[in-house]
Amino acid sequence: MDGKRLEGRVAYVLGGGSDGPARPGEALPMGNGRAIALRLAAEGALVVVGDKDLGRAQATVDHLDGAGLAVEVDAADPESCVAAVRAAVEFGDRLDVVVCNVGVSGREPVKVQSLDDWELASDVNVRSHWLTAQAALVPMLEQGRGCFAFVGSTAGVFSSRRSLSYEATKAAQLAVMRHVAVRYADRGIRSNAVVLGNIDSALVRREFGDGNGDARAAVVPMRREGRPEEAAGAVAFLVSDDAGYVTGQSLLVDGGVSAAWPIPPIVSQ
Repeated sequence: MDGKRLEGRVAYVLGGGSDGPARPGEALPMGNGRAIALRLAAEGALVVVGDKDLGRAQATVDHLDGAGLAVEVDAADPESCVAAVRAAVEFGDRLDVVVCNVGVSGREPVKVQSLDDWELASDVNVRSHWLTAQAALVPMLEQGRGCFAFVGSTAGVFSSRRSLSYEATKAAQLAVMRHVAVRYADRGIRSNAVVLGNIDSALVRREFGDGNGDARAAVVPMRREGRPEEAAGAVAFLVSDDAGYVTGQSLLVDGGVSAAWPIPPIVSQ
């Protein structure tokens, strides 16, 4: 990276480890959170990486371009969410950027939606995000500036007919993003989301099969899955001064899926 748009800033990435198989030829399994942490560091930020597995967080930190800190955080535990933000502030003596990337998927449509699955999705996909934002707002408001980026999904905008809990909580996540944006816009706080489509991340390969990439790519007008690095590029833009007049927005990063109707055929005519 030639640009250092985030020089001197402290960033915290919730869900910055990676749990799943690596891509062919990839030494370090790449998920969205890990790619985001690496990109923010490459742009000059001091990065704190939070993950449920401290080893996965440390693996990300070990590959950062610059110093960083790994923290263990259980997104389903409210106290753990708040403690991780405090650790980030103590490490960097400020907090400029927060990326809420952590999430769990569900597999149950409405007819068989279980309470346990619903509650876990709500705790991780929504509650952890607003608790993290709530804790981070304290130092950000004292500084008079700060940026949030929420990593969402097209499932929060369009129904996949697959998982009620995932769709509902991803939609609620975007509501949290908008609330923060509007409530604190006049106090130097910006809040946006990247809404991801089919991304060839470690989590997707683990959850949906490492060999199903061609089938996932077939519904995308660009005829390929996105890369975690492309999601990271969108996040880096939104938290940089290049997006200084952008807040409350959901940036679709989906290869054109949301713009296409009907779903494009497998072979272009």
